[in-house]
Amino acid sequence: MYIEENSLEPKHDKTNDENIYTRNKIRNVLIPLIQEEFNPNIIETLDRLSKLLALENDYLEKETEKSFDELVIKDEKQEIILNLREFNKEHKAIKSRLIILCIKKLLKDTNGIGKIHIDDIIKLCENNVGNKYLTPNKRIKVGVGKGKICFFVTKKT
Repeated sequence: MYIEENSLEPKHDKTNDENIYTRNKIRNVLIPLIQEEFNPNIIETLDRLSKLLALENDYLEKETEKSFDELVIKDEKQEIILNLREFNKEHKAIKSRLIILCIKKLLKDTNGIGKIHIDDIIKLCENNVGNKYLTPNKRIKVGVGKGKICFFVTKKT
């Protein structure tokens, strides 16, 4: 283990033994139950899954950046505009990530933006009926029209 390999002496926090916190219930109750009843190698299984997901996430981030570079019409401090027709050709996973990327670029975070907002923006783009917009939160507005999807900052961050 890492601790032994690096001759570390861990500190013990007494609250780690209290099962009033969800993370402690998982560590102290759920994981031992899974090890005993279902999979004695659950820790190693979760570690492998975590590494695989990190690898896949890295790939999807690179693909999203590549798509952004191909779709971007305008990328400024208060506004990002993408090609709507090409956006709609993307896989839903990339569309979702593109929306998150645009919002993060403009606002520096995605606070207040949930899956429902992202799904609504995707539907707005797919319907593409006239000039329509959504305000997923008070800081950003997303509009669709004239073959473009536009992200506008409505309140300075």
